[in-house]
Amino acid sequence: MSQRPQLPTALVLFASLLFAGAASLSAGAAQAQDPKSILDRIYSEAQAQRGEQQFKTSCSSCHTPRMFLGGAFAERWNSQTMGSVFEWVTVNMPANDPGGLKPQQYADVLAFVLSINGYPIGTDDMPADLAILKQYAIVENPK
Repeated sequence: MSQRPQLPTALVLFASLLFAGAASLSAGAAQAQDPKSILDRIYSEAQAQRGEQQFKTSCSSCHTPRMFLGGAFAERWNSQTMGSVFEWVTVNMPANDPGGLKPQQYADVLAFVLSINGYPIGTDDMPADLAILKQYAIVENPK
């Protein structure tokens, strides 16, 4: 015969569940208050160098690096995320073979674009993960 939990045990269980839910909401609120941006060192020097080579191979028939300098990048993508940029280029570029690069090659090219605009360099490569990149807002580089 099974016994019903005693009232204090049920209350402890309920209180534990309530506390866990409140802690989870609190963590979510902290993340919402701590926005990420492309100033947060989201690419590495080695990745930018690979991206420069990929740019020369896949992009230079239509684009020059100068086309992405002087705030043009930030102005074009202002108030959007790095995920928006990544998604757009993976669908539309290169013009002669849209979607023809591997996801990491697209991320490398975007790292190159950030580097030529003087965005801070980090130690890790920018991931080719749309969900992660959507967390990073496009902002102007205050240099």
